[in-house]
Amino acid sequence: MDSKRIYYLSLLLILYMFPAADMHTQELPADEGDYFIVWEDDGPMFMQRLSWDHDEFAFRYELILEEEQNGENVEILREITEENYKLISLHPGRYRYTVMVYNLLDKIEYTMDWVYFEVLRALQPKILAFTPGEIFLDGNTQLQQLAVNTEDLVPGALLMLRRLEPEQEIHPLRTEINGKTAQLIFNSGQLEPGSYNVYIRNPGGLDASRGILRVSFRGPPEQGIPEQGIPEEDVPEEDVPGQGIPETGKTYLGRPDISVSVGYSPLIPLYGALFSGDAFDKFLFPLGAAAQVNIVPLKWGWCNLGLEFGASLNKPEVQKENYDVAAKLLGAQISLLYQLWLPNRIMALNFRLGTGAGVIWDFYFDYHSGKGDSLDSQYLSLVAGVSFQWLIRGPFFIEAGVDFTHILSSDDRSEPGYLRPVLSVGWKF
Repeated sequence: MDSKRIYYLSLLLILYMFPAADMHTQELPADEGDYFIVWEDDGPMFMQRLSWDHDEFAFRYELILEEEQNGENVEILREITEENYKLISLHPGRYRYTVMVYNLLDKIEYTMDWVYFEVLRALQPKILAFTPGEIFLDGNTQLQQLAVNTEDLVPGALLMLRRLEPEQEIHPLRTEINGKTAQLIFNSGQLEPGSYNVYIRNPGGLDASRGILRVSFRGPPEQGIPEQGIPEEDVPEEDVPGQGIPETGKTYLGRPDISVSVGYSPLIPLYGALFSGDAFDKFLFPLGAAAQVNIVPLKWGWCNLGLEFGASLNKPEVQKENYDVAAKLLGAQISLLYQLWLPNRIMALNFRLGTGAGVIWDFYFDYHSGKGDSLDSQYLSLVAGVSFQWLIRGPFFIEAGVDFTHILSSDDRSEPGYLRPVLSVGWKF
C-alpha cells in the first residue's frame, strides 16, 4: 500500500503541472450489482455483487452497507477495498450502501449516493405431479394442455418442456397459474414424439425438473401419411375400431394408468335383510375396509375409461338383550370405470358400475350361554358408485366416495341393499 501511495503522489505532482480540471463536478451513483449461485454441500448460497463506478484517480474505496431493522438503518459492514465491487452473501431483507472515494492524497474526495435494494427470499420450486402423463398427437387437436401441480412457484417463474433426445426447449404458448396449479398450453405443432421433462425455474435461479412426459402419435405413426408420392387426400380411409368420440374422433389404447388404493369403509344397510329381518337392525356398522385396483387404458384427455377391481370386508354385529349376533361380509367386484378429470387436472370424478360376488361367513347367534352354529352363504351382487379423487402430492392421492351394493337372492323379499362410504389413500403409477 505504501509503494502504491508513493506512486500516486508522484503522478499527482505531474498532473499539477497541467491546467487543473474538475474531474468530479457530478457525483455518479453506484449501480446495484448482480448475483450468482454457489452450490455447496448443504445447498445453494446466493452471492450478491455490489458494484459502483470505477474512478481511475481513486486511491481506495470505503464501502458502507446498512440493513433496515425495525424501521432504522443499521450498519452491518464497513470495508476498505481497492476494487470497485464487493461480493457478499446477504439474507433476505432491505439494504442500502454507499461508497466513499479517497483521492491520491488518501483524503475523502466525495461520497456516492445511497443505493437502496432488497434481497428477496429465493424459493426452491417443486413439481409434485403433472397430468396427463402422455400426450397424443392427431390432426384434430390443435392445442395440448398440461397441468402441473407445484409448490413454491413464484410469479414470473419460467415453465417449459425439455425434450431429452435431441435436447430441445419447448416454451408454452401461454401459462395460466391458479394457486399451486399451472396450466401449460402448447400448440400441437410444437411437439414431436419423444420423452420430455417438465421444467420450472423461479426468479433467482432455483429450478426443478420432473419426468417423464411422453408424446406419441394417436395410432400408428404411418397412419394418414402419404406413401410413395400418393397425395394424402387419395389415401383410402380405413375403419378404425373405437372411432366416433366427439372430442378427437378417435379412441387410443395406450399405456394404461394404474392406481392402487386402500381405505376405511363402514356399512350402512338400506333395505332388506341378510338373514333375518330384525337380526341386524342398526343404522351403521363401523368395522370395514376396502381396496381397489384401477386400470385405465382408454384416454381422451379429460375423460378416461377403464376397469376397477375391488374388494371389501365388513363385520356387522349387534348386541341385544338376550343374545349377540355377528357376521363377516367379504365381497369382490369388477366394474366399468369412467373417469372425468376436472380442469385443474389434479382432481377427478370416478363413476363405476359393475357386478360382484361375495361370501357371508361366520354368521352366528350367541345366546350368552355359548356360541351357536355358524352359517355361511355365497351371493352375487350388483354394484355402483361415485367418488372424488385428488392428487395431493406427486402420484399420492386421496379418494372419498360411496358405493351401493344390491345382493341378489332367490328370495326377492329378502334381497338386501346397502351403502359403503369409502375414504381411501392410494398411489397412481
